[in-house]
Amino acid sequence: MIKLNFAGIHTRQELHEYLEEKLQLPRSQGESLDNIYDFLTLAAGRLHIIVEGMSRNRSKLGGYMDGVVRTLRAAEAVTEGLTLEVREQMDADKEWLDNPAVVEQSCAYSRPVMVEMGDTPVPASGQEGLMYRAEGMPYLRLCFANAVDVQIDIGGIRYPFLETDKDVWTVDLPLDPGFYYVHLYVDNCLVLSPFLPIGYGHCRPANYIEVGPMEDFCLMKDVPHGTIRHEYFQSRATGRTETCVCYVPPGYDESGAEYPVLYLQHGFGENERGWIWQGKVNHIMDNLLAEGKAVPMLIVMANGMVMMESDPGKLCLRHELFLEELAQDIIPFIEQKYRVKKDRQHRAMAGLSMGSMQTSMLLGKRPELFAWAGLFSGFMHNLVGEHPDNSHLDIIKKPEFSQNMNLLFRGMGRQDDFWKNFEEDDAFCEEYGVKCIRREYEGGHDWNVWRKCIHDFLPMLFV
Repeated sequence: MIKLNFAGIHTRQELHEYLEEKLQLPRSQGESLDNIYDFLTLAAGRLHIIVEGMSRNRSKLGGYMDGVVRTLRAAEAVTEGLTLEVREQMDADKEWLDNPAVVEQSCAYSRPVMVEMGDTPVPASGQEGLMYRAEGMPYLRLCFANAVDVQIDIGGIRYPFLETDKDVWTVDLPLDPGFYYVHLYVDNCLVLSPFLPIGYGHCRPANYIEVGPMEDFCLMKDVPHGTIRHEYFQSRATGRTETCVCYVPPGYDESGAEYPVLYLQHGFGENERGWIWQGKVNHIMDNLLAEGKAVPMLIVMANGMVMMESDPGKLCLRHELFLEELAQDIIPFIEQKYRVKKDRQHRAMAGLSMGSMQTSMLLGKRPELFAWAGLFSGFMHNLVGEHPDNSHLDIIKKPEFSQNMNLLFRGMGRQDDFWKNFEEDDAFCEEYGVKCIRREYEGGHDWNVWRKCIHDFLPMLFV
């Protein structure tokens, strides 16, 4: 391992003399990066190079320092056993990195890593999480004592970590900006890291990362903010005390006015917190309201993963039972506790994936409840179970359904694995004249698409 610290270097000549000494390069004629590349690509054995101190002299050397890093990267790409670690954050003008919305977690609020306490440096083991190379490459730096093998699964692709220092593991992530669930494996055991954001997905607490820059409309801005309220209610449908999360718009407590309500559902394996922590719906709504692009409303998010005992000691998913719970328990609870309008014209429902199935089923089974609806990566057909109940489509296919709906919004990603199902719904809408607004986005079956869906959907409601 070789550490290169460029903090005290001021000229190109000093830089090349330093590199020749540290890398044991042959003396060159002039300032040539080719000499560095040629020597490293011919090097034998395993070599890990750590680069530090770039930002302190970038102004003196212009872009030449970046050229050195590009040369080292190019040599790394074609040389077996050569690895490079650039310990730099991205340029300070990347303001999105300092935005609270980037580091929010469902279990806590993560704040920037502390590097020193007064004059006492924090050990390197405390500097963990998602970071960025000087050239913008995102990478993870995590500590696992005595580990032999560390890997991370992102979208079904495994990325191996490299132990770059004792018990310190790093991996470059060639990912586009966006949201990603991640699964860490340490010596083939699935683990949860406290140094990465934690949400609830895949039917369990799960790590995720936000590779920046985040979409501007998701960021926390200097605008009036709504509040997030965690409520408990007694459910006759399940016989238990259940929970829901409510977004209450800014000014609610002072206004005395009544508000419309959007009931917004998550997907399979997630829970009522998903639209806040993964979806950033509160920041999206705050920004839309500040821009005058949306009507103030409450947004109610409940747990659609209704689990009931099938046999003694065995739980099974009863996603259709949520329809009953929403109609007879959640809506009355919200309408009793909050100042909301209590008629169909001022109620909307939307959901992603499984939540879209629940939305479609309620539209058909209880058409008197909602005049506005959104299906994100959405299904009009019920796909759950060996013999899914699709009786709700009998109502949706009737002309009266479209005549009485103010909005049916359908949004989906062009790379979604369920595209054939969306085409089936397209054919259904065309055959029976079901009116809808249909939008496509770049992306798959994930939160990067669903955030765009809700951003486009909210301004269409209650207008």
